[in-house]
Amino acid sequence: MADIVELIPVNEQDEAIFAAWEAGKGLRTLAREFVLSVTQVEQALDRMLPIFDAQTQLRAFKRELHRLEDLSGEFYTLAKRDKDHDSAHLVARLNERICAMRGYSPVNVRMDPLTVQVAKQPSSRDRIAAAINRLVEQAPPAQRALRKRLEQLDPEEALALLNAGNGQAPSDGNGSPPAGSEV
Repeated sequence: MADIVELIPVNEQDEAIFAAWEAGKGLRTLAREFVLSVTQVEQALDRMLPIFDAQTQLRAFKRELHRLEDLSGEFYTLAKRDKDHDSAHLVARLNERICAMRGYSPVNVRMDPLTVQVAKQPSSRDRIAAAINRLVEQAPPAQRALRKRLEQLDPEEALALLNAGNGQAPSDGNGSPPAGSEV
């Protein structure tokens, strides 16, 4: 049994100091009662309290959230069953607190009409594309037919057809006129 390690050292004096502190006595009063220095009283309290780190804080937060949710469920049942307005009011207050603890505040939930309106507007790229399409649609019918025909051809065919009809020199095959010719 010598290999058993005590995880939380139990000291009766520490427990008595902690109980008196929980009852509302101050550090100086406790120091006088137990004939200790204020620092020793603080050390005794620190030994009795859990470590203050992120894990214990998260655990305490979860425990409190769970307690509030349990209370809310019980009072919700009372409010529905007995038509108790006070219980219903308490459920609403508990719900507000639970939402606040979970990060659902009115700031996060409320929708700003201007933001929603801005979100529904098309992007700048869509607006530019729409403006170009409007310009293309406003062109004379001959230009629209020409653009449509050009879209059906690959670039080499289109260039060959254009050069063949106006007496220009044929291209060198990569879409540019041969060296030394004028455009």
